[in-house]
Amino acid sequence: MMRTVTEARFRRSPWGRKKHLLPLPILSVVLMVTAMASPGLLRMTVVVFDDSNLTISASIQNVVHPSGTSGMIVGIMRVTNHDSLANRITVAMATFETLTDGSPDGRFTTTISIHASFTVQAGDTVTVAFAGPFTGSVSGIHPDGDSFLVTPSVTWFTLPTSGPALGPFSYTQSKVCTVSVALISGPSDGWNTPAVCS
Repeated sequence: MMRTVTEARFRRSPWGRKKHLLPLPILSVVLMVTAMASPGLLRMTVVVFDDSNLTISASIQNVVHPSGTSGMIVGIMRVTNHDSLANRITVAMATFETLTDGSPDGRFTTTISIHASFTVQAGDTVTVAFAGPFTGSVSGIHPDGDSFLVTPSVTWFTLPTSGPALGPFSYTQSKVCTVSVALISGPSDGWNTPAVCS
């Protein structure tokens, strides 16, 4: 006695088609990273310190977890040495606080800082990365005309060609900076629009 066996065909699950989709664990990582890089980014450039010897500017370039409790500001600090001697930067940090009617309002506060000291030779420009946690939310920043109280703390030594270092010298003068483009959703054209400080 013979039996006829009918083969049952099942449609393959879409995640089995490696040609079209990433394996699920990798896809999960991609989605997580995409969620961390929110399209609402705080991007602005502030001149933290400027005199005849040094110019220090801070460019905030990205925000991780813009509305979470573990938010982080990242960017680059650019130091130009106009002096005829080398200068060693030992501390470079700045606190940014949003203002309403000239007073800190708690909407957004961050302190950025470099991770290690560095030397800028005479006539050179050095770029270093900075990072810092923040409180509040980037989404509460007004994109046009919002103001920040910027409080820097910069310490440096001047390095003669011979003999001991001169200093330390420091700068801690606060300033109010107003930006015309602070919050960008979408293309980042003009992200580095300088803030006007007084």
